[in-house]
Amino acid sequence: MNYKKALAKLICVTVVLLVLISCGESKTLTIYYAKDASPKEILAAKELQKYIYVRSGELPEIAVYEGKEQVKGKAIILSQFEKFENKSNVIKVEGDSYLLKSEEKDQLFIVGGSSEGILYGAYKYIESLGVGFMIDGDIIPDEKLDTVKLNGFNETHNPAFALRGIQPFHDFPEGPDWWNEEDYKAVISQLPKMGMNFIGFHTYPEKRPFGGWERAEPMVWIGTKDQFNKNGTVKSAYPVLHSNTADSTWAYYPKNTSDYHFGASQLFETDRYGASYMKNVSGWPHTEKENVKIFDEVGSMLGNTFTLAKDLGVKTCIGTETPLTIPFDVQQRLIAQGIDLNSKEARVKLYEGIFSRIMATHPLDYYWFWTPETWTWDGQNDAAVEKTIQDIQSAIQAKSNVKAPFTLATSGWVLGPARDRAEFDNLFPKEMPFSVINREVGFTPVESAFKNVNNRPKWQISWVEDDPAMVTPQFWAGRILKDASDAFRFGCTGMMGIHWRTKNLSPSFMALARSGWEADKYKSPGDSIRHINPSEIYKEWASLQFGPKAATQLGNLFTSLDGGEFKLGSKDRHANFPRTADWGKKGPGMIKPNYEAWEKYQKKYDFIKTYENAKNLVVGKGNLERYNYWLNTFYYAKYQGNVGCILADMERLNVQIGKAKSKEEKIKLANELIAKRNEVAKAWEKMGDCLMQTVSTNGEMGTIANLEQHNLGSLNQIHQYDKVLTELLGDIPEIKMSTAYKGETRIVMPTRQTIIKQGESLVTKVRILSSQKIASVKVFYKALNEKNYTEKALKNVNRNVYQLEITPKEYNQNSFTYYVEVTTGTKTVRSPQSEPEAVTVW
Repeated sequence: MNYKKALAKLICVTVVLLVLISCGESKTLTIYYAKDASPKEILAAKELQKYIYVRSGELPEIAVYEGKEQVKGKAIILSQFEKFENKSNVIKVEGDSYLLKSEEKDQLFIVGGSSEGILYGAYKYIESLGVGFMIDGDIIPDEKLDTVKLNGFNETHNPAFALRGIQPFHDFPEGPDWWNEEDYKAVISQLPKMGMNFIGFHTYPEKRPFGGWERAEPMVWIGTKDQFNKNGTVKSAYPVLHSNTADSTWAYYPKNTSDYHFGASQLFETDRYGASYMKNVSGWPHTEKENVKIFDEVGSMLGNTFTLAKDLGVKTCIGTETPLTIPFDVQQRLIAQGIDLNSKEARVKLYEGIFSRIMATHPLDYYWFWTPETWTWDGQNDAAVEKTIQDIQSAIQAKSNVKAPFTLATSGWVLGPARDRAEFDNLFPKEMPFSVINREVGFTPVESAFKNVNNRPKWQISWVEDDPAMVTPQFWAGRILKDASDAFRFGCTGMMGIHWRTKNLSPSFMALARSGWEADKYKSPGDSIRHINPSEIYKEWASLQFGPKAATQLGNLFTSLDGGEFKLGSKDRHANFPRTADWGKKGPGMIKPNYEAWEKYQKKYDFIKTYENAKNLVVGKGNLERYNYWLNTFYYAKYQGNVGCILADMERLNVQIGKAKSKEEKIKLANELIAKRNEVAKAWEKMGDCLMQTVSTNGEMGTIANLEQHNLGSLNQIHQYDKVLTELLGDIPEIKMSTAYKGETRIVMPTRQTIIKQGESLVTKVRILSSQKIASVKVFYKALNEKNYTEKALKNVNRNVYQLEITPKEYNQNSFTYYVEVTTGTKTVRSPQSEPEAVTVW
């Protein structure tokens, strides 16, 4: 009896103790930030909260850190190094550097040398949860975590370069020409996640006569101070554009999107398609009112997007080519004022106007001057060099006159004049960074003259892809790693990448991001080798894309496709992945005739069988969705190779017709050419159908435009011999490629914005490919701390394009998740197919 009483008493005491313990130690993970935390540190806390919730289903609390005594149970504490209570036990971190340090059980400190360092550290920790950060958006694994690991961390990370980032290049629809404000924001938001902190843009000048190449672009307005208003809106403008389907720059012939093939017209809400400020503008040179509107809308967009960049710690850069090309309309205004166009006065006045308008319109960190593209292809004479020097010196004076807060820099296709690539180092202030892209569209190594440029910032810009092969997949991760290694050896302080597309370059972007932090650890294989083995990059990338079971096998496969044979001093553009396109006429991505027999050439695509055989290793809806993206990308490339071989057959037959002596022989050859014409159309249809299965971003939409308006347009690939055939055969059969979409219903959301400011709406377009009529399109959204989703029908814009908007009132200032559902006559599809998109409200 006494034993039972004692046991009961013991149980009661135990229960009381457990209750007391549980009261003192929270089971909920808490994320702490400092009392005086910067907005970036608060963002780090909110991002940690969001991604931990998405990965585990557990929603951490966020609290202000008062001291160790307050921390009970599981915790992540964000701290700048100077305020870190245990800094005596670790190596000091400064600037962007950070450390992840586990202290007490289930307590992790993320310590940065600055606010930016804390944010980078938070994202590094989030990667340890299995999240992948790509330039086009996040990858969230299909399976939830059982536990959120906080113990066992003791790592320090220091950047190899002060600036690390990207240079999206304006000129073609595949690139930022088709970005809207939400696209810039989405890409900029991904940069800190990937450890990057720079974005820069080049601006092409006016070219008279036009000649079919570039036209003036609107990222930089050129004029005098009296020609814009206090808020940066302009009083006068000149003709400008970014690529749109109604224009003919770079040999993309105008074409209505409603005339596109393979169902592609469903993706475009207007016939004259482009960025929001270019949609439905009149034909070139537009009206004065339209050109003013373009500059004003681009200026407003840069104000909003560059402000976000500044808040995230991302440096921004825009600029023009040097010597400054004065637009014709601006010339007339200067002449009317009696100003000599070739005078220093004219140059200074114009740069004062450019810089002052920037100051009134948007934040900016750097303004760069690009030496002309002709300097890399045609060379330059002494007079051209002297004009460039005078131009930059005038800009330096103008910057001083208007007290512009940004730093001037140089860039271009070459570092400096051919007579001495480092010549400018002795002429311009040492605070001016010098930068350059590799010559030969990336097939030439890093400029060795960087070694001769001393005591100034130096930025290497590598080619993530090249524009001649724009319509093909490209894999250059190993080359980027080697460029980063060389750049570090040459004393560069910046490592950037030039590109147009995004999603299908994700392995190379991962290499670019990693090299920004690791290049100092790479062992250079020497100048005769243009490649550092990227196998570890590809295994990590494949694990994120397809799941850990497929990481080794598919990582090895993609590694085998990366890079290409390199010979020092050679201009050969060899790639391990079949290079089926080149520069054509005056534009990028011409599917080129391939004179190798298709029976032999198609063996280059045997790797697709290996890829297909690995499908059993890919588990989960998200992993399978990404697997199918790459499968269709590979088949698209294979059919493109087939098209190239048939084009070569057609070319040979046309030559033979020209050489044939008898009419009978000519007619016989013409009939063979008719058969090849039919054959290439069928191969083109297969290629187009596969492309429709890959469309995910603006880059793939731009690829559609290239095939429709450049390859089928100005290059007239299928019909280029019709005149010869008609002369010999009379009426010839009409080729009618399908305009119908043949696949399963697909939801295409090119913009995946994952961070928005409080008070902003989440805005994006939902584009749908379907062989059936759309019955409904809905978005489902909920705050992270809510259980149930709210349903909302989306408004149709035109065709199969719908407007998605989630307003501040709807998300109620809370971070939230959402997904989209599309119902057709027979089924409902969802995007994303696995985890919902998650948005941090900051």
